[in-house]
Amino acid sequence: MKYNCKVIQDLLPLYTDGICSDVSAQMVEEHLKECASCEKIAKELQDDSVEKTLGKECDHVVLSHEKKVSKKMVTAGSITAAVLLIPVIVCLICNLAIGHALDWFFIVLTALLVVASVTLVPMLVVEKKAVYTVLAFTGTLVLLLFTCCFYTHGNWFFVAAAAVVFGLSVCFAPVVIHGLLSDGRWKRKRAWIVVAWDSFWLYLLLAVCGWFVHGNVTYWRVALGISTYSILLVWGWTAVLCSRNCNRWKKAGILVMLTGVWTGFVTDVVNFLLRDTENGLRYLDLAKGFPLDDPAVFNANMYFMMIAVSVFVGVICLCIGHGRGKSEKTD
Repeated sequence: MKYNCKVIQDLLPLYTDGICSDVSAQMVEEHLKECASCEKIAKELQDDSVEKTLGKECDHVVLSHEKKVSKKMVTAGSITAAVLLIPVIVCLICNLAIGHALDWFFIVLTALLVVASVTLVPMLVVEKKAVYTVLAFTGTLVLLLFTCCFYTHGNWFFVAAAAVVFGLSVCFAPVVIHGLLSDGRWKRKRAWIVVAWDSFWLYLLLAVCGWFVHGNVTYWRVALGISTYSILLVWGWTAVLCSRNCNRWKKAGILVMLTGVWTGFVTDVVNFLLRDTENGLRYLDLAKGFPLDDPAVFNANMYFMMIAVSVFVGVICLCIGHGRGKSEKTD
């Protein structure tokens, strides 16, 4: 034989895994044609039936473990439901015995439903636990507000419900939208849907508050004006971040300029809506610098410098992004 069997057997594991050099592979192949014992060893190394068996056993163990965990979760959920049912029955009996009619019992019932939404739902739901937990919590909380408002004969339900839904949407709408629209054509539009959803509830909250306090023209002008100017920044950020035609440097430059300009003019916008003329860029006077004894000039110069610096930094980022884009196309 041309090659020593011990040398070839040392190379066989590397040859089987396909990580040896071409020269070594050629040596092994030539030797296997001549040596039956080495060829037998090579076939044994190539036999992956043991690995397949281990893989099947591993899958079986994981599946059985998942079933055990799910059974334990269902058991824990059933116990929790039984525990929550005890105060419901007690309150039902007390309410009927004392008042001979059901009134405050429904407040207790809906309050326990809120507790169940954050305890039972995560235990019983198999997929998308966070999504359904948030939805259940929001729904039961709104139901609790309605029950309390109905029992107290109030007219504040719509204000409270809109405020609660808006606050929860700001925190958890991205989680819910991401879970519900994880596939399909709406996947790339999730950011826009979240911003649109939050905007809708913001304006609905303003409308309900205006109706509740019988808001006059000043209320609507100030509330809608300031809210619209504020939310424009969010829409601008979303448009830039979702853009596919800009690299990271260009997006950073646009965001810096957008935020700086928005911040620089925010005082003027608010003063215009409030009919106030004490501050704003109208008092800009760079020749005076930043005089501490003249707050109006000091603030105006600060706002102008903020706008100028943000535009300067943004232009630098845009130039870098433009250069990076050209180099990437060239490569």
